[in-house]
Amino acid sequence: MRLTKEKLLAAWRIREQIFNESANQSILDRYNAVQDVFNTINQYTVTFDDKHCYINEKALQFRDGNKPSLDYFACKNDEMTAPEAFKGIEIMSQNFDDTFQNVILNLGCILGGFDFGNHQMCDEYRIISNTITKHNDMGSLNSFGQTRHPSSHFADNNYFFNVISTIEDIKKGRFNPENSRLVLRWPNNTYYPNDKDAERLQRETLRFRFPYKFFYMWTHDVLHPVSLMAYRNFVIQDGELKYGQDEWMDQDYSDFVGQQGWQQYSIEIRDMIPQEERGENFWDDMSKLISILMIQDQQIKSIQELLETGNKAIILFGPPGTGKTYNAKELVCKELSISNKELEAYKFDAAKPIPENGAWVLTQFHPNYTYEDFIGGISPKLDGDSLSYTLKEGIFKKLCDIAAKQENREKKFIIIIDEINRADLSSVFGELMYALEYRDEQVSIPNFQERFVIPSNVYLIGTMNSIDKSLVTFDLALRRRFGFVKVTPQMQVLENILSEYNIEENCLTEFINRCQALNDRIAKPSNRLQLGVDYQIGHAYYGKIKDFLKKCSLEEETRILSSFDLEKLWEYHLLPLLEEYLGNRIDDLEIKNCLNDIKNEFTKPL
Repeated sequence: MRLTKEKLLAAWRIREQIFNESANQSILDRYNAVQDVFNTINQYTVTFDDKHCYINEKALQFRDGNKPSLDYFACKNDEMTAPEAFKGIEIMSQNFDDTFQNVILNLGCILGGFDFGNHQMCDEYRIISNTITKHNDMGSLNSFGQTRHPSSHFADNNYFFNVISTIEDIKKGRFNPENSRLVLRWPNNTYYPNDKDAERLQRETLRFRFPYKFFYMWTHDVLHPVSLMAYRNFVIQDGELKYGQDEWMDQDYSDFVGQQGWQQYSIEIRDMIPQEERGENFWDDMSKLISILMIQDQQIKSIQELLETGNKAIILFGPPGTGKTYNAKELVCKELSISNKELEAYKFDAAKPIPENGAWVLTQFHPNYTYEDFIGGISPKLDGDSLSYTLKEGIFKKLCDIAAKQENREKKFIIIIDEINRADLSSVFGELMYALEYRDEQVSIPNFQERFVIPSNVYLIGTMNSIDKSLVTFDLALRRRFGFVKVTPQMQVLENILSEYNIEENCLTEFINRCQALNDRIAKPSNRLQLGVDYQIGHAYYGKIKDFLKKCSLEEETRILSSFDLEKLWEYHLLPLLEEYLGNRIDDLEIKNCLNDIKNEFTKPL
């Protein structure tokens, strides 16, 4: 969703309602925890001489009496780093006096994007991306398989006193990135030829990255989103609230804090709110609001808003491989305020107690799927040689009956209908076309004596391929009862899909660009294949290149994608899909030549 001035003002006026929503509580908890850390470190003053670091004028030392190294790669030199995420932070906290234990752990949580409670890395709380050497934070925020690239590096390669000193210097306006003691990641032969070059290059890289900006935000009266994800989604959006100076996430720190930098931008945002409506906690409240609005994926957020209005029924449609079912499950998580790991525990079972938040179920339509499967009816039962008939309840009737019970009316019940257009929908839904529009009104259904209702706490999420020939079965009467959301290929997701394969950064970028170029070619109305935008290839298909790669340790040297890898992806996944799209036209000589040209372009060395 594009955040306009009108939408921001509207959200500001209902901010207390937004803050009180249970789904937003974890973001507010994070915000308050970060604020507590910044308040805590205000009690420390850090100074240095040639041999010692002093905290509040007392020389700092380890429990064993030794002093910490003051070299640039101090944590590495003192063997404080560790291959496991957060382990280095724990080692550091154990080596210093108990007085500093909490501040070490909590600063580590901020630097690495770790949860303050269980110390698990959370993508939405990171303050630096997975980009290792680039001068921007446009790289992936997904931590899966990349726990050392480089967020946890940034967390356990920086002594807490260097972080506190940096924050203090930034707060007092005396910080110079060229003299910074902060370390992006410890050097290795893959990225840096030696420690001296590593120190120089990391200082140069970090001056463009988000952490310094984050420290500035949280020590001045300006907007201070809780994480890089919140900031990035806010900055790179199109429209009247765009902060264009950092749209590529590579603004130099000196420009960011300059006269036309973030402070001026924050004032412009502040002035969009009438003065009499701001209040004394304006910067905190606006920062919390923007964090909540921006920290979740914008497409998911927009779909969620649509699902919660109207008939509470939506269809996610688009080319194959664009993650429609994945997005549907993400929606379930948002609606039930649960994590992906909890999905299984919240699956609907009519014979078991319903969890506090609600439940969900997935069913897949197909040409033989019937009204009796979905709602219920007379079903034949063969017992040996004896044939009898029994009254069977379908999955949707079971869900609605449980949802309609008084004790469950505050809970949400969600049904995902995968491949919804593959069944004869008019037959499967029957009289439910009326009930979908008029929730909580009773309707009669065949073979059941009791009246049936679709209660207002039941949500339907359907998925379908936009190019599927059975699309015609979705008649107009049923269409107007659903909201329709197009799900398009998202090529940057490939960074996450391929995160476990340690692909060299520039190689991965070029591969993603090549996939996008192929889709752009397919989408052009004038392309020789005569396909179009609905025939673009979903990112999940391009991600199948992982089928030909071997997972490896992220401490191993990076790999490149070979032409052989690209050819296998083309032959086994991309070409069969295009042939299916083209149908009988595949025998046309011009089409064959065009496909051959596309293959040569796609599979040439990266």
